[in-house]
Parts: sequence; C-alpha cells; structure tokens
Amino acid sequence: MKYITFLLILLALLSSGCSTQTASPLVHKIPSHCKKYYDMKQARCIDEKTFIDTIEPYRVVFFGDHHNKKDLHKKFATLLNKLQERNIYLANEWFTPADNERLELYTSSKTDKDFVHLLNWRRSYGRDYTSYRPIYEAVKKNNGRLFGINMTQGLRKKISRANMNLLTKEQRHFYKTLDLNIYAHQSLLSPFFSSCHTNNFSISEKECIQRMYRVQVAWDTYMAQNSYAIATQHLNSKKDLLIIFAGSMHMLYGLGINTRFARLTNEPFVTVIPVHQNITQAEVGAADFLIFYDNHK
Repeated sequence: MKYITFLLILLALLSSGCSTQTASPLVHKIPSHCKKYYDMKQARCIDEKTFIDTIEPYRVVFFGDHHNKKDLHKKFATLLNKLQERNIYLANEWFTPADNERLELYTSSKTDKDFVHLLNWRRSYGRDYTSYRPIYEAVKKNNGRLFGINMTQGLRKKISRANMNLLTKEQRHFYKTLDLNIYAHQSLLSPFFSSCHTNNFSISEKECIQRMYRVQVAWDTYMAQNSYAIATQHLNSKKDLLIIFAGSMHMLYGLGINTRFARLTNEPFVTVIPVHQNITQAEVGAADFLIFYDNHK
C-alpha cells in the first residue's frame, strides 16, 4: 500500500511539472540560400518558376502584404507579369466594393495618371502609392481586373458599438453570423489588444478587447464574403486566377479571411506570406509558401 501511495504521489508531481511547461512551436529551419520562395508543405527552397508551376492548378491565391515595402511589391509585380497565361482578378484590401466601378475605369483606360485622384488615394488609403504602382500597372498591362473587398470605416464603427439600431437589416444579419469563437485566432491577435484600454476610459478593458476582436472578425468575414462573390462570378475557367491581396495578419496561419472563405466554397487555395529574407526559421502552419523580400529596400 505504501508503494502504491508513493507511486501515485510521484505521478501527480510529474503530471504537475509537465503541465507547467510550455511546448516550443514546431519550426522550419530556413536555409540561408533561400532568396525567392519557400514551400512549407515540402520544406524546400524554390525559385519563381517552380512557384508558378506549383500554383498552376489553383484558381485562388491569398497573398499577404507588408504595407509600403517596396521590394516586396516589386517582387509581387514581377510575379504578376509572369502570370501572363492567367486571367488575373486582384481583390485588394484597401478598396471597398464601392470603388469597383472606378477601378474598372483604371484597368480599361490607357493611362494611370489620374488613378490617385480617381480613388482619392491619399485621403482614403494613406499609403505610398509609388510602392503599389508596379502592382496595379502589372494587372492593367495583362488585361486584369481590380476589385475592392474592404468594409467601410463607418460600418466598422457600427460593428464595434454593437448597437442594432445603427445597423440596417442586412448589416444586422451579417453581425449575427460572426464567429467570435476561434480560440487560435483570438490567441494570435491577443498581443495587439494589450494596450486597448489606454485610449478609451469610457468602457472597461474587457469591453474594449471584445470590441476590437469583434471588428477584426467582421473585417475578415466581410473580405471573405466579397472574395467569394468575385470567385463565384469570375472563376469560369482554369486560366482564371483570383488573388486576394491583404495585410498578412488577415491570413496568417489560415485563421483570418482564408478560413472564412473556405466555409463558403470548396474551391482549393494556397496562402503566401511575406517574410524578411534574413529570417532563419518559420513556424509550421504559418502559410503554404513564404516569399522573401529585402526589408531595407
């Protein structure tokens, strides 16, 4: 009996000790010679041609952005120019569906000199247009189309306040369908909510965090639904290619726009996330592919 008691105590201590340990994430060791792409499914460095050949069967690609990183945007534009055999539909985070008519005017015209004014770029987007210009020129050059998928700032504010009286019938239905219970998604974003309460003392910290997360989920869901609508309307052949171009946090680990897009369709897709070219490791599951860029250019 003494021995049994001793073993039970020992097992309890061992169990307690194990429960306090934090498991290290599984990572890919990135070779120093990786300068183009890294295939996370096959754990290998690949060049641009191999990447293009690998994604050839897919009609939907999620491509993450690091805003105003010119070297990344240059490489993305180069990729778009090499996809001449595909009919490219670029769904862009910083435009809304209300911009689609003006975006079509841009892609169908012979000049882009009025693009900044056409979309009121500086006031609406606040990013360096010269950084993104090669991307839009590549889409236009190859007879592609541009689409907006973002929700308006006004709708985001209404979602944040969760006041049903401020929402239309359609918006209330959208609000009620939001999935706020993906724990991995919450954990991914939680570090960004740490200073939530510092700028708003009219509500509690808990309510502030809830508001921020609710808006993030609404944001991702709205962009997923608009991407699905574009896919439904325009993906009619194997040559058609929808690229959802948004901030990488909206698609990292497949937890944002992409997971909500997957709930709407069985269309296969891949996710490409940008990383600095000097990284030495990347967590398993972060994306299907990594694209490397020089953070100093």
